[in-house]
Amino acid sequence: MIFYNTDNLKDNEILLRIVKAADAQPEKRWLPAYYFDICLLDGTKVGTCDLRIGHNDKTYIGGNIGYEIDEQYRGHNYAAKACFLLFLLAKNTVWNIYL
Repeated sequence: MIFYNTDNLKDNEILLRIVKAADAQPEKRWLPAYYFDICLLDGTKVGTCDLRIGHNDKTYIGGNIGYEIDEQYRGHNYAAKACFLLFLLAKNTVWNIYL
């Protein structure tokens, strides 16, 4: 799979810092995925998120996005903001897969 540049995944409060991009592992039924740290603009890590590309029986139950916000940073809508940024990446990725 072609992985896309993720340097622009930020808004006025958070940025998504890529940790790794993983190719599919069909024998485990794992889809290609991006893994990120959710960070404040000053670099403070507040949680993690991931985006799985494609669909299979695992995403039917678990979905394409996962996230976790560290307890001391909850209540600031960081997960929702991260999901919005992941939607932008997903839209570009899916659009290019089906061209």
